[in-house]
Amino acid sequence: MESLQSSFISIRVTKAEKARFNLLSAIENKPVSTVIRELVEKELSKRKYSAIDLRKLPKEIRAEILKQMTVQAMPVYKKYKDELFIDETGDGIE
Repeated sequence: MESLQSSFISIRVTKAEKARFNLLSAIENKPVSTVIRELVEKELSKRKYSAIDLRKLPKEIRAEILKQMTVQAMPVYKKYKDELFIDETGDGIE
């Protein structure tokens, strides 16, 4: 079983910004931390990563992102794997 580790993140905000965080939290009926985690996850899931972006990441984070991408891609691969083929390029490389 995977053990969960947690840590604190603190950000400095104005009173007005803090009130907005609390307002969104109240509207969603969720704790502020949950709302922020969901917003970050939503933004990351919309992002398209280039090879350059991935190379800039630390090894552990890069591995986790690649695992997630593989999980998402496997159903599509399995659906179309019979239609995939390698076209001969004529360069002698097989």
